[in-house]
Amino acid sequence: MKAKKYRREILLKAHRYAKYQQDFLGVVLCKSEYTIAEAERAVKAFFKDKERD
Repeated sequence: MKAKKYRREILLKAHRYAKYQQDFLGVVLCKSEYTIAEAERAVKAFFKDKERD
């Protein structure tokens, strides 16, 4: 079974990403659709160094 894909706009509004600046998140999530796992990997890869502060 394929993982469900979500539109970028839906992910940008998702509660799980509320702690991130939306302008940066919009750049990180640049494809039109993502699975939750794909989106999580992209966000964590970009923000990993910034979250330590």
